[in-house]
Amino acid sequence: MRILITGAAGRLGSALAPRLVEDGHDLVLSDLHAPADYAPSSALGFVAADVRAGGLEDAAAGCDLIVHLPAWHGIHERSRSEADYWRLNVDGTFWMFQAAVARNVKRVVFLSSLAWHSAYGKYGFTKRVGEELCEYYRQNHRISYLAIRPADFTPTSTFLEHGTRLLYGGVDRDDVVAAAVASIDHLARPSNDEPSGTIVNAVRRNAFEAGQVDDWEVDPLAACGRIFGGAAQELVERYGLDIGRRPTVVDPGLGGPSIGYTPTRDFASFIDTLWLLDQSLGLPTVRTLPGP
Repeated sequence: MRILITGAAGRLGSALAPRLVEDGHDLVLSDLHAPADYAPSSALGFVAADVRAGGLEDAAAGCDLIVHLPAWHGIHERSRSEADYWRLNVDGTFWMFQAAVARNVKRVVFLSSLAWHSAYGKYGFTKRVGEELCEYYRQNHRISYLAIRPADFTPTSTFLEHGTRLLYGGVDRDDVVAAAVASIDHLARPSNDEPSGTIVNAVRRNAFEAGQVDDWEVDPLAACGRIFGGAAQELVERYGLDIGRRPTVVDPGLGGPSIGYTPTRDFASFIDTLWLLDQSLGLPTVRTLPGP
């Protein structure tokens, strides 16, 4: 398929594009500026555009599907105004759909957020409106959509912070990429049905059940060792990981199995990687590795 990725220079777009190329898709990338590793001689097309002002028609020409990613996120709430959020997260989504209609693109993957459930924050509210736009264009312009609601995958300072977040409200970016790929594959399947609208949660894998962490805060190290093994307990202590709060069991939602999406990363997989890094690199280097 020929796929337009808007917000292609961002955190998800920069990881998704290489995966889609590997899968044999033709890509058009669009953002305010080209991705850092973009080469003008590349077979990938690039169209500079500000989604807040429209102008995506040229980028969408000949495309079969649009992956729409640009947004101000929860981490920007202190630095960005309500108007900023509306212009990028809502106006940008509206103009993307207008381009889809103009170029007869009938499939859209929209990056929403689990902040949808926090409807009265600036971020969550605009994602609710974004999903309403998806539904409007499904009903009025017969565009099938899949809205991905990821957990937090914003950048962390270090690899250790990233791993610790996988005990709580975080998800690994690679799992969000996998959700996007599964969403594209799902929308690519031929269907004679009415245009579809699907919601998928992109969350981490659950490495434990709620009952296993009920007493976590009594002795976090012991509980960690009981669930993840003695090596995990040793690594947590050695690297001073902040695991004092009781971990959360995430709700995978109903959408993942319907499109073939299964997350593969959690705190246990992080511990496995940390152990390998610890053996090969040594403590000082591991402490300062940037988060994925």
